[in-house]
Amino acid sequence: MSISYITQARTALLSALDAVELPEPGVKAALQRDITLRPPREVSYGDISTNACIILKSNKNIDFEKTSKVIVSALEGLDGIAAVRLEDNGYINLFYSHKYWLNNIIPVLKEGPDFGLAEMAKEKCESPVPAEVLDLASYREQANAEALERIAALMGAKIERVTLPQRAAAGYPLASAIAKCSEGKTRFAVLANPHGFIDAFSPILAIDRHYDNPVFAIPYARLMLHRLGATAEEAKAGISDGVDMSVLKLPEEVALARRISDWPLALERAVRKRDAFYLASFLQELSLLFFRLNKRVHLISSTYLTAEAERSARVGLLGALDVILIGGVTLLGVDTVKEYG
Repeated sequence: MSISYITQARTALLSALDAVELPEPGVKAALQRDITLRPPREVSYGDISTNACIILKSNKNIDFEKTSKVIVSALEGLDGIAAVRLEDNGYINLFYSHKYWLNNIIPVLKEGPDFGLAEMAKEKCESPVPAEVLDLASYREQANAEALERIAALMGAKIERVTLPQRAAAGYPLASAIAKCSEGKTRFAVLANPHGFIDAFSPILAIDRHYDNPVFAIPYARLMLHRLGATAEEAKAGISDGVDMSVLKLPEEVALARRISDWPLALERAVRKRDAFYLASFLQELSLLFFRLNKRVHLISSTYLTAEAERSARVGLLGALDVILIGGVTLLGVDTVKEYG
């Protein structure tokens, strides 16, 4: 089981903080609580961003200049780092090389859903479950709890069920939703959409065959991968440690490899937020990146997957995508790919 880039960065940051001389007891624990390290909202800001220097600068008893240099130096030693920048606003932004993301593809194929999960944070959290499944809202709560338990089991984290107070049924009738959409697609729709979707549930929108709808896009991406012969099984059979992944130079290829590496983060976020929606949203992003690649190279009608020099690397990339999509829908309990055959 490999270690995620975010876990490596957290370890380096905490080690740097351990080396900082702090004047008062308990300050270090407070610093660790307030300091964040995560991908920024804007891709242009880097691959990871931390507010460590902002937090440290607020403590007048800490030598900020010395401490910031220690932190930046520790982060510069991470595998795959292309640049570490201490910005004027106090944030430290980390940029990884394209080669680093591409080299993660083979570990994904080898490890499957276990990729990057070694030493991940394993916080215990509560998961609300309905006293009784009466409507779409309680149906979602039940499906969400089941998905979170599967995610937590994979990560080695612990989820504790907390039963919600009993209430009367409300909103769109559950039986009607299942009758119109099927049980599998209803479950998929309620998990893959924000909570507000329940209040304004529409059977038409729930199963709409449009790329913006994860209930369609994610299974359809998997179906296309199977039709192309770019499955996890195909990739595992045709790739080895010696494959040159650097032949993947298209922006869409690098973006797909980069996002696949966020699999551990998506699982961690789902558990911390107590909502499997964050995993479904991640799978949707991967599917849309795949469709963007297809729009550029026309996978079915072009020589994209038959070019001798690049074939192994390209099949490896798409196979890694298949691995993550399969792992994700399995955790969600919503594998409906056959319905789009």
